[in-house]
Amino acid sequence: MLCDLTSAPSNHIKILGNYDEAIAILVEFDRRHPGYAIVPLRRIGIERRMAISMTANGATVDYSSVISRFERLIQDAQTPRRLATFYAIKLARFHAKTRNDRKLAEKILRDALNRDKDSPQLYLALIDLAYEAPDFDEKTILEAFDNALDSEHLSSEQKLKFSQRKLDFLEDLGTDIKILQQHLEYHSQLQKSIESTPSSSKRTSDHLARSDHADKRVYTGNPGYPVPYIPPQQPPQQPQYYVPDVYSASPIQQPPMNVINPTAYYYPAQPTAVVSQIQQTY
Repeated sequence: MLCDLTSAPSNHIKILGNYDEAIAILVEFDRRHPGYAIVPLRRIGIERRMAISMTANGATVDYSSVISRFERLIQDAQTPRRLATFYAIKLARFHAKTRNDRKLAEKILRDALNRDKDSPQLYLALIDLAYEAPDFDEKTILEAFDNALDSEHLSSEQKLKFSQRKLDFLEDLGTDIKILQQHLEYHSQLQKSIESTPSSSKRTSDHLARSDHADKRVYTGNPGYPVPYIPPQQPPQQPQYYVPDVYSASPIQQPPMNVINPTAYYYPAQPTAVVSQIQQTY
């Protein structure tokens, strides 16, 4: 597993204070097994801790190597769009939490949103960034919600989730009852529109049913052709399940079920399976 190959050896070496050797392990692993998204993050973590350890007490930590490595990962043409979004959210969080630069964090998220317009994670990251401001600003938080609700690239189902969060915010922390009432009406209309819109599968089945009914009317209404005999359909039989006889002397053993191997995921143009999972940080 990845944690056995990269995390344990590099962490052990970091405890000993040899950051260069820990980085060398990750570089060699990435050379032999390219495509793991977690490997660059572990290297960034090592460089961040190394920058802190090399800084004298009271001095400002130089995070230039950490920031530049994040930016190279985001701007690399070989990085998939969703993975670049993942790195952008990580970098924005680093600026907001570690460097206390919220404006730069917001700029990074908005630049990523221009590249990945239909990413709900980016809209959510902007909302969380407004939520976590040191000074409570209701207007800024509502603008972050409206940014997602007014987007042309999110589905109605995705907007409904943001609408519910905005409704919860207005009920818990909102100061204007008129805004709450207006959004409650918007939320109800959005929910009704989703419920009244048939799914694509239902529309397809309805269309096939109407077409089949029309074909039958045309066929049976033509007197020039005899109507073929159609045997009556038998009612569907219930599936038979194996139930072992626990009272018999020699019970029949049920054959074992086949075990399905888990699916391996790959990044585009990468020969190695990617088994790491990307988790949301916001």
